[in-house]
Amino acid sequence: MTKILVLCHAIVGSKMASPGMRSYNIARVLQKHLPEAEVTLVLPRGLPSDIDPASVDFKVAKPDQRTLSKMVGEADIIVSAKFPLKLLPFARKARRVLDLYTPFFTEWMEMSKGDPSKTHRKAWIEPKRKNLMAQIAAADLILCSNVRQRDLVTGIMGTLGFITPRAYDEDPTLERLIKIAPLGTRDIVPHPGAPLMKGVIPGIRETDTVLLWNGTIVEWYDLDVLIRAMHRLSLERDDIKLVFMGTEHPDSFGAKPLEGLGGGATRAAIAQCEELGILDKSVFFNFGWASNAETEQYLLESDIGVCTYFDGLETRYSFRVRYLDLFWGELPIICTRGDVVSEMVDNEPLGISVPETDLDALVDAIRRLTDDEELRAVCKQNLRRLREQFTWDNTLQPLIEFCRNPETTLSKPSERLLPLAFHTLDWLASQAHYNVRYGLRAKLREMRRERR
Repeated sequence: MTKILVLCHAIVGSKMASPGMRSYNIARVLQKHLPEAEVTLVLPRGLPSDIDPASVDFKVAKPDQRTLSKMVGEADIIVSAKFPLKLLPFARKARRVLDLYTPFFTEWMEMSKGDPSKTHRKAWIEPKRKNLMAQIAAADLILCSNVRQRDLVTGIMGTLGFITPRAYDEDPTLERLIKIAPLGTRDIVPHPGAPLMKGVIPGIRETDTVLLWNGTIVEWYDLDVLIRAMHRLSLERDDIKLVFMGTEHPDSFGAKPLEGLGGGATRAAIAQCEELGILDKSVFFNFGWASNAETEQYLLESDIGVCTYFDGLETRYSFRVRYLDLFWGELPIICTRGDVVSEMVDNEPLGISVPETDLDALVDAIRRLTDDEELRAVCKQNLRRLREQFTWDNTLQPLIEFCRNPETTLSKPSERLLPLAFHTLDWLASQAHYNVRYGLRAKLREMRRERR
């Protein structure tokens, strides 16, 4: 029996974000298509989960370190977005799949922009970057979400010498080493339930057009232009409303309200709405995080999906998870140009894309998509087709095929050994430097304060 471990580093349950959704669906789909295999979803012990193991076909485990080492040693295939490097000695027989469904380094750059210390910011990023290099060196297969990401990973591997002449000669396309497996749409048929917004939230009528922001609010999205667009529209009409579906990212477990991931951006957006006089009039926030069932109702009750951001590297190489839910809910999309989905929005069409920070274009797009019923109908038809194309069963086919035939891997352990050893040692040194310079100093300062 083939033993497959899916290592998850996020919350999985009734409320989860993209990392948890990804891991859960990988385990679900692999067990569905490989019924003879034993698939185990491994969850972190330090995070809560309300998933009922009896409700799923795969196994669910929350092992301690000793048990996890044993499980890794017995596994035939391990799938993870971040494999714990200290467990590598136990994983000698396992094929390792690195799930790079998002180019993490661009997010690290954005997440650390608010760091007032340039020295600390660089020291914080360096261990993460070097850890990623070791992860790539250790991988038998790498998954990514689109062609741009695949080209990015290929460039990284080529520059670092991970693509050997032997590997190139065997497979000039590198299809056996880097495969495209994006996130998928929900696997249930849309069925509207009891309303959560229209006619329920004071200020949102049943006849209003609801724009839905259906994902995380973070600093690298352009909330300012969207809120100003809503303010301008509110001066001429009162039938368009914007709803932010959640403010508390599930993986910010333990953080105070509006203090976790994206907390600063959320507070700034609320303050801007208050200043413009449109909070709870044209713009509404669902404080907390919608459950899976609630999310489905939000999607089915809304009229347009909206997401505005900046056209940088993070955007260029992204494949935003929220769009898959918009496909599922057949919500015409208004978004900023720059990523692969914005190209789909224009070419299909699925809605309207606008240049970054262009307030006039954004206002016009909202007006047009609200009032043009024919355009919305065309968009919905195209979205319905994409919903079927992007089911998890379809998007994860490359992973399914690899797990059926793991011996087809292009990578050879003998060629990876030296790069893996080098990058692992480089990461250890970089992490130790960060821990001593910043972690130890912080502890000493805290001890001095306690003594006072």
